[in-house]
Amino acid sequence: MKRCSYILLLFFLTTKISADLATTLINKAQPTRKQWTVLIFAAADNNLRDFAARNIKQMATIGSSSLLNIVVHLDIRLVGNRKTSRRYYIEKNQPIHVNAADDNKPPMDSGDPQTLISAAKWAIENYPAEHYALIFWNHGTGIIDPVGGRLLNMEDLYFYNAETGTYDLDRTIGFLDLIEMMNHDPKGICWDDTTGNYLTNQKLEMALAEICTKFLRGQKFDIIGFDACLMSMLEVADIVKKFARYQVSSQEVEPGAGWNYGIVFAPFAHGAPSADSFARAIVQAYTTAYHRITRDFTLSALDLSQVESLTNNVNTVAQLLLQAINADSATMKNIIRTCKSSTHCTHFDEPSYKDLYHFYSNLLDHLRPLLGGKSRVPITTLQSIMTTIEEGRSTMRSMVIANTTGPNLTKATGLSIYFPERKMHPSYRKTNFANHYPRWVELITQVLV
Repeated sequence: MKRCSYILLLFFLTTKISADLATTLINKAQPTRKQWTVLIFAAADNNLRDFAARNIKQMATIGSSSLLNIVVHLDIRLVGNRKTSRRYYIEKNQPIHVNAADDNKPPMDSGDPQTLISAAKWAIENYPAEHYALIFWNHGTGIIDPVGGRLLNMEDLYFYNAETGTYDLDRTIGFLDLIEMMNHDPKGICWDDTTGNYLTNQKLEMALAEICTKFLRGQKFDIIGFDACLMSMLEVADIVKKFARYQVSSQEVEPGAGWNYGIVFAPFAHGAPSADSFARAIVQAYTTAYHRITRDFTLSALDLSQVESLTNNVNTVAQLLLQAINADSATMKNIIRTCKSSTHCTHFDEPSYKDLYHFYSNLLDHLRPLLGGKSRVPITTLQSIMTTIEEGRSTMRSMVIANTTGPNLTKATGLSIYFPERKMHPSYRKTNFANHYPRWVELITQVLV
């Protein structure tokens, strides 16, 4: 896929506006309390730079209104290799640079949680609203925080399929393996090419906690969205649940163009949607943007009120499976390995990220025959596992309120979980999920032995 440079818009974005004019525009851009403020935290000091202009242009096709504030924090490297940090209020057909007076100040670091905190403070205090959404615009690696050299170019992950006329993912090597093999830099959320920093899962949680406590006064964002790869994971939702009502994210990698913001914000032309409706609309917008371009796409909207129930369920399923392994190690380990294998379970460009619902369904299919007494596992244990799995599947059906997939991923149901093929990544043990639900980590360890 060829990147669009949007030269004219980039020229506008990188042209200095006088401090006096900026002050005028700030005053103009400060509305009364509206229904929605949406902050796009765009970390574009990396190889996604050209897409920033494209996406801002899309936002401006709708623009802010009496119902909506669209605001952007943008860290970007300009023509001439000078980095800057800019903030924009997006009006109809006109992105307004509201901090032009700061152009000569040192640029901010999108990988520093203080930058995210500062951007959220600016958006919330200057553009008050009944509802707030925060969208992270950048790369993503899901729950794993990898290490190594430079960033991947997302277009390198795709090849043109002449038979279908679409771009398909090359799945011959895993996403994280490719990063390590090519000695690429960490690709967590909000990667900053200049500093080498990014928001690890721990930094993300710290920043969101401060924002919600100090600036949302103990309330949550209505939506936290990830316009980034691989972030629709139970372990990620376990972090975000404390800070948002809904999460919108992709199980699969995203093309470099990301979300089409002209379609994302289109519902505001007909009124102010509820948080539930807006989250669903973002998912539908993704379908519209990509259904004719690639067969490998996913996006889902998650009701985060269901997360705690599901995480407890996963921990219980793992505990019961460990009991079954103690009773019949060879049989149960073989079943679990089969059920989570790349051959039998829906996975993504990173093969250790498994679709949780599909994994659960595979377990049910393989455990039912054992009820006939073909294993040393007690029937009561098998029945408990199956009942708990059914409860988990029911919770997932309630939790995933919207889901879209391309034809190559029809069994992707909206939520992934980490289950590696060969070894556990060291960063996984540092996650909240691994610490709070140790039976899942123990199950992975047992099965990998």
